[in-house]
Amino acid sequence: ALLAMVSGSTCYHLPIWNGEVNVTPRERESIKKCGTGALTDAGSTQFTREPYLQSTTTTSTTIAFGTRTLKTRVVLSEPDDQKIVGAVEAVYVGDDNRKEARAAAQAKMQLAPDDIYVMAARFDKLEPTHLYCYQVFAGETALTELAPLATAAAPSKETIKFIGLGDTGTGGAAQIAIGKWIAAQPFDFMLFFGDIAYASGTAAQLQHKFFQIYRDILRYVPTYPTLGNHERRTRQGRPYLEAFVLPEPERYYSFDWGNVHFVAIDTTQRDTKQLTWLDEDLGKNKLPWVIVFGHHPMYTNSLRGPQLWIRKAFSKILTDHKVDLVITGHEHQYERFRV
Repeated sequence: ALLAMVSGSTCYHLPIWNGEVNVTPRERESIKKCGTGALTDAGSTQFTREPYLQSTTTTSTTIAFGTRTLKTRVVLSEPDDQKIVGAVEAVYVGDDNRKEARAAAQAKMQLAPDDIYVMAARFDKLEPTHLYCYQVFAGETALTELAPLATAAAPSKETIKFIGLGDTGTGGAAQIAIGKWIAAQPFDFMLFFGDIAYASGTAAQLQHKFFQIYRDILRYVPTYPTLGNHERRTRQGRPYLEAFVLPEPERYYSFDWGNVHFVAIDTTQRDTKQLTWLDEDLGKNKLPWVIVFGHHPMYTNSLRGPQLWIRKAFSKILTDHKVDLVITGHEHQYERFRV
């Protein structure tokens, strides 16, 4: 009876922590060279979601944001002399069927999170392992101050540092405290292992329990998330897929940073196309390290136990390609295995 009760319970019912963490946000060298990216007076009335970095590679990056101003551009410059590298008009990246309705909704005093008009500007032909500054404009009016962004590191012997965390999306004191701690660490990018917006991954939950909490981090470093079972509850993850601008095919994808090939997998649905893609993607990799991340673990000592179909689907492919490390969330405890 106890096992049945626990295994059927909602996975985020844990003791509530109400302490405080007082840390000093890290003084990034990149901020000294560019700026904080703070909103200008004009920007404070126009942004509905502050800028966040997406899909960064060695030669490209994307700056996404939500704004009431539907004609915006992002200007990229060098940090030392502010020489302009390029300017890109931002385009709408949400559901095309909602585009007109969302554009009309921007005039409302109180904007629902589901009506945020998410826009993105992509820059290509950049230099690897390179610091740039970016700034968002509406016409000639600056909506932000200069902010730093760095392209992904090229393969080398240099160390890379990243933050990985999952099952964060409570909006509570513990999440906020961990966010403060993260802001004090040196790192290049973030991985999120799903369940970032309890309880159902709605647009409102994503806005309040992810984007608002991490906004001061997301403007400086790219984040690479993966779907959790809670995000899937709302229209099979559509608000999540609209909020993030990820490499294709988005539910699962890969990217390189330094000597590491990272692969995000979707463990929330059975999908033979994904398994074919994963096998091919890992087969093409030439980098010496491979890290795969997703939401559900293939191995766990939790009372709920592993989802064996996930193990059956993924484990042979990962083993055949000698994947070095698989990192997952879902179980709210620390475990590690050498299988």
